[in-house]
Amino acid sequence: MNPIAGWLLRTPLHDLLSERVALLALTGRRSGAAIRLPVRYEQRGDTLTVVSRPSRRWWRNLDEGSPVRLTLRGRARHGHATAVRADPVVVVTIRLAAEQPGPPQAQGRLWWRWTKAVTLGEITGFAVPAVVAAQVAGPEWTLLGIGPLLQGAAIVMAGAVEGMILGLAQAYVLRAALPAIPTRAWVRATAAGAVIAWSVGVLPIVLGERIVRWPPAVLVLLGLSLLGSMGLLQARVLRGQVREAWRWVIASAGSWLIALGAFALVTTPLWQEGQPGWLVVTIGVLGGVVMAATVAALTGAAIVRLLSSGDDRCRRERRLS
Repeated sequence: MNPIAGWLLRTPLHDLLSERVALLALTGRRSGAAIRLPVRYEQRGDTLTVVSRPSRRWWRNLDEGSPVRLTLRGRARHGHATAVRADPVVVVTIRLAAEQPGPPQAQGRLWWRWTKAVTLGEITGFAVPAVVAAQVAGPEWTLLGIGPLLQGAAIVMAGAVEGMILGLAQAYVLRAALPAIPTRAWVRATAAGAVIAWSVGVLPIVLGERIVRWPPAVLVLLGLSLLGSMGLLQARVLRGQVREAWRWVIASAGSWLIALGAFALVTTPLWQEGQPGWLVVTIGVLGGVVMAATVAALTGAAIVRLLSSGDDRCRRERRLS
């Protein structure tokens, strides 16, 4: 798991681990080779404490005050480390050097990075409910007359996985511009919004034609929930980090409305009754690619607009003050 953890600690999603894990880099005392490994740490002020097992050999490269490099909470830091054998463990103390200001974050390519990452994330995520929906469409799911309910539950659970994947893709880009956005909170909000949306989306499967007899006001409310749930929950995470976060609800809902329309335009003429499962999945994935690219481009433009408007307002306020 070390290579995976090391990669994650160097990405904008580092906060999934970095509250307790840092990436330590040092040089082999005899070999001169670069050694890089994730370590659990405790921090007090400018001092980190790392506890290791004596059977691990990396700490033996540390003399008193050996220079080391760290990726600590997403930032490159330098320090000096000392290892002390204290049976049954080894205690490594790292004193951090003064933090050097890094280069400013590049904002110009935010839309393009968002569009690429979110398109890939949504394609990957949407493949999960597409495959599950094809698998549960068979007659064997009519067991005991509760087949539609089982089908709906399976699709909603797959939709939660889609939301998690999409949330991670969005957070990967968003945190580069807003490092204070917690990855876990953003992924939870995205997954919860996806669960609400898919729960509304499977109602025709569960209820059949009965749903068309519901009052129009209820159907409109369900449609608003399907389109706006994800943006509403995500806006709660954005609140306090950007101005007028409520605008994200409208932008997200509008983007999903257009993207779902694009999905329907692609898949409706192609899906026919009696098609084999692999063809149903293929058509669904094709529509998912169109939907993913559409929602990624539109929400990307919205997030760039949201962040730039906040920056412009901050600059105006500083000039007035």
